[in-house]
Amino acid sequence: MRRTARLDRRIQAGAAHLTLAVRDGEHAWGELGARIAGFETRRFVLVTDGSAPPEQLARVRALAAARAPTVLHELPARPRTTAAATGGRADADTLPDGTVIAVGGERACVVPAAVRVPTDLAAACGPALALHRPVPAALAWVRSDLLAAGPAARTRAGLVSVVRHVLAVCPAHYPALAGLLTPGARHDAPTLTALLALCADARSALVCFDPDETGPALALGYGRGLATAVRATLGPALAPGDAEALGLLLAAAVAARLGVAARPTGRAHRDLLARNGSATALPAGADPDRLVAAAVAATRPGLLLLADLGRPYCVDGRLLTPVDGAVLRSAAGDLADRAARVTVPHSRAAGTGPVAPPDRRDARPAAGREQDGTGSPCGRDGGRRSVGTRSGPAGTAVQQKEFPS
Repeated sequence: MRRTARLDRRIQAGAAHLTLAVRDGEHAWGELGARIAGFETRRFVLVTDGSAPPEQLARVRALAAARAPTVLHELPARPRTTAAATGGRADADTLPDGTVIAVGGERACVVPAAVRVPTDLAAACGPALALHRPVPAALAWVRSDLLAAGPAARTRAGLVSVVRHVLAVCPAHYPALAGLLTPGARHDAPTLTALLALCADARSALVCFDPDETGPALALGYGRGLATAVRATLGPALAPGDAEALGLLLAAAVAARLGVAARPTGRAHRDLLARNGSATALPAGADPDRLVAAAVAATRPGLLLLADLGRPYCVDGRLLTPVDGAVLRSAAGDLADRAARVTVPHSRAAGTGPVAPPDRRDARPAAGREQDGTGSPCGRDGGRRSVGTRSGPAGTAVQQKEFPS
């Protein structure tokens, strides 16, 4: 497949649909202006969370103002240690009337909007692709070249979302992603576009059969409840994305403690996150008891756990497993014990020990099998890693993706 920084995808969930348009180059602003002009509205409401680069925000505002009166609505600041997420409902309740255009990071893009312009990779891979029922049709418009030129710390944080998709939904991409990730987190626009395609295809395959995201599509939020608890208790000590990384590791540790995993997946989680330069242990001085209390509150009525990579644990038709405080305390203790041996990369309170080399004994998923049980071989082709995948549990059309070596 030709490497490109452009991408078009359509995600459908019931009556709602979303168009993902990834573009590069200054000429792409003209296309966004034409798409905005296609909305019949008396007023645009430009929503931002303070994370959007000023020049991008100003450009989108000018495009909207050329079509209709436009008001700027800045979401009030929240501390990094905010506990449970509201899914954008509370923010949406305070918006003025009008057609919403969201520009910024995850908090801006989680608000139901007709147009979303994510300005970092975490927002582009996650909330910008969600289908909100109050908005039956939406556009997510991404400048891949601007994402590639952004700070490495923000790219590294966004790559944790890609790791989540690979671990929980499409593990056939594991070898290619493992070869791609580096702590420097510098990737070009075509590479980021391919990663966005991976996330969009994973979401499309799941929500097509589960539009309410109460069944298999719960895998798209794997580890996020635990990440909320980590952020609420350890936020100031962590770099961007590290709360999400620790949420994934805690989920794997809980599955191991409960014995629900057909084989241990913790090393596979740690391997990808360590390659990305993300946290792989709780920071020194972390209070596991506070973390457990927050985790118990954030994970009701239960946690989605993995029986194997790409295969959520299911009992009696239930994908959410109740987990008590004792198990969470043991899982948190596992990550705290590692803090004595492993530096937390890029964190604000890193340990002092050397980084342990990744243990690859279970680094690759067994037979490269996905959620539907179909094999997806990964190999080399002309200096790139080419991955053939079967998207989703129903085995929809095979698609090819490439990642640079």
